[in-house]
Amino acid sequence: MSNFVVYNGQLVHEEEVLISPINRGMMYGDGCFDTFRSYKAKFLSLEAHFERTKAAAEYLGIDVVFDFEGFKVKILELLEANELLNKDAMVRVQCWRGGSRGYRTNSSQGNWITHCTPYSPVEAPISLASVNTRAIPSEALDRRFKLSNGINYIIASREAFKKGADDALMLTTNGKVSETTIANLFWIKENTCFTPSLECDLFPGVTRSILIKELTEHNGVNVIEGQFTLEEIKKAEAVFATNSLREVVLVSSIDEVRFDSTHDSIEIVRRVYERFKKRNLK
Repeated sequence: MSNFVVYNGQLVHEEEVLISPINRGMMYGDGCFDTFRSYKAKFLSLEAHFERTKAAAEYLGIDVVFDFEGFKVKILELLEANELLNKDAMVRVQCWRGGSRGYRTNSSQGNWITHCTPYSPVEAPISLASVNTRAIPSEALDRRFKLSNGINYIIASREAFKKGADDALMLTTNGKVSETTIANLFWIKENTCFTPSLECDLFPGVTRSILIKELTEHNGVNVIEGQFTLEEIKKAEAVFATNSLREVVLVSSIDEVRFDSTHDSIEIVRRVYERFKKRNLK
């Protein structure tokens, strides 16, 4: 049985979507996307995901032809059509620019496709390997958005895989800790939580923002955002990564350095996030 997708506002079977091979999304990665989780047809910070996707399209000069309510209605229709209203699911929204080939373009036409798949959380700790591929500097591309050309993440991930790790720890061009290919990083040392600041060319994930606010404003945890070296994060007592799908994931090791998998702070962070979810899922 084929899956349903929403293509330019219409709910259709995925095999009904006919896309020309001469399209700017495929040729240039001229577009943006977002990924988030459906908790049995409830969402966490869905409006933040919508606003980020809208802002990314505006950054690219692509028209957004729907509002938040229309966005949510179509997602619920999609989940229902794929029999995922009562299951956890991953939802991905993809946009690319219409128009002819060439870097110079006046087209603002957007093509939009949304698909969903069942999602089973993976709770196993992950290993990281530091890699040579650097995070893209903010001066080159606005790091607030998920832009379609992720080739640097692909190369970094392949580097890490060749080293036997689950994901890559990426540094800035001046050697500061930035992010993994799919997540933001936090670590614990001496009762303080550290995380790279926005100056570290990272993608500022929704889960990252939630945790910083919840830990500092409602739980009295000292969170320091700053610029840190690889050697500094390797001296941590515990390390964890965050994103909207996996939420809070323990990092078991970075290169040859292993971390405490039973550190009390990790469970505290997870409880803080779970309490936020209970209050805000809708």
